[in-house]
Amino acid sequence: MKAREVRILGSGGNWISLCGKIALGLTGYSGKLPAGSAVSVVAADPGEMCLLGPKWVAAGKADMAITTPDWFVKLAVEGAPPFEEPLPLRMLATFPHDDRMAFAVRRETGIESFHDIRERRYPLRLSIISRNTWHPALWGAESVLAEYGITLDDIVSWGGELLSDRPRFINAPDQKLANERFEAVFDEALSTRRWKMLTDTYDMRFLPVDRDVLDRLAARGWRAGVIRAGQFRGVEEDVPTPDFSGWALVCRADMEEDLAYLTIAAIDEQKHEIEALFPQPFSPLTGPVDLTASAQTTPVPLHPGAERYYREHGYL
Repeated sequence: MKAREVRILGSGGNWISLCGKIALGLTGYSGKLPAGSAVSVVAADPGEMCLLGPKWVAAGKADMAITTPDWFVKLAVEGAPPFEEPLPLRMLATFPHDDRMAFAVRRETGIESFHDIRERRYPLRLSIISRNTWHPALWGAESVLAEYGITLDDIVSWGGELLSDRPRFINAPDQKLANERFEAVFDEALSTRRWKMLTDTYDMRFLPVDRDVLDRLAARGWRAGVIRAGQFRGVEEDVPTPDFSGWALVCRADMEEDLAYLTIAAIDEQKHEIEALFPQPFSPLTGPVDLTASAQTTPVPLHPGAERYYREHGYL
């Protein structure tokens, strides 16, 4: 392998920090890359990059990128919505991020299901990510609503409002949780401080997604999950909903094998430093960096260089 510049797309505070540790493992004193190499961590809107990141890697604008949920990578490789064409991607690693989509309404609305919203044509004041972004939570919310014959435009036409009020820093202890007029929050990132504060402050009901809807979404590559009983105040039984777990580090299928190998070596070397970046509670990294799990739970095939490292070091 020759000296080269490596570009890692690691948007947002969480991924910039994580990818910075990978960069340090690849370079730094006694770095693993050939002399004269450099690694840059590229920042952009983290929500948009969940969708655009895989496209940037496929187009050669970045060597690697992180996206979430991890099953997005399978959709990208297959060219399934929200991706327009198959992308030549392979997996390098996954990082533990236990998450779900959540559809929570204030109990005083009397809404108990998505059917209630549609049948009552409820003018919902909805806290949701701005429609000007490509954030996967917006796409996820719209996709689930569509299964019930509801669009965001319908909600507005019934007299509702899209508040587009997600806090910039959803783990900050002094954040404004939502517009004070909100009646519902449709979003993800359940491990953050925002959801704990919301459910401690307001009486919320989490709407279950019906099994037939989850089955139809699973047929399109989604993964089903539950919001666990007791996870938040007022959640007395498991609530079925789409799973939004996993941070996935991807690369092009034709990336140099040695670079993929050395990237996993860098993660292995820096794994405890990565964990230290995300102290509990309210950590978006919801478990230790486990390379055995990383190697064995990939949504698409591993890059051969990554697979070689995992096998040589006993993780496969």
